[in-house]
Amino acid sequence: MTDNTPKDEQAEKEWADLQRDLDTLGQQLGSLRDHTAALGDALVANLEGQFQDVRNRALGFRSATEAQIEEVRKTAVQQAMEAQASMTEAGKDTARQVWERSEPLRQGAQEVGKGFVRAWSELATSFGKAAEKIQTQKSETTGEESHKSS
Repeated sequence: MTDNTPKDEQAEKEWADLQRDLDTLGQQLGSLRDHTAALGDALVANLEGQFQDVRNRALGFRSATEAQIEEVRKTAVQQAMEAQASMTEAGKDTARQVWERSEPLRQGAQEVGKGFVRAWSELATSFGKAAEKIQTQKSETTGEESHKSS
């Protein structure tokens, strides 16, 4: 005799349902593992493709930036050379203007120098004449004293 009560039958049925659900879940997990591997490969391949795209863009950006920097450097060097040439030319022009403007000063200094030479010559001549006059007066004074003594 089987002592199967409705409760036991109910438990058996629930156990069987659970067992069947577990088997189904196991099959689904196995199937999911197969799909996950395929999805994972596709995902990894997609990520690698995106990585290569980003990497290529970064390298392109780097090359473009380096080219721009080189162009800016060349432009700066060119402008510096032009500025230096301009400043050199401006310096020459300024020096020429200063030289031309200072011409009256140079001529004045030359005239003052000539004036000093003339003045010195005249002073020397005057001192010479004064010395001769003093010598003559001294001689005359000495001569008169010698005439008086005799």
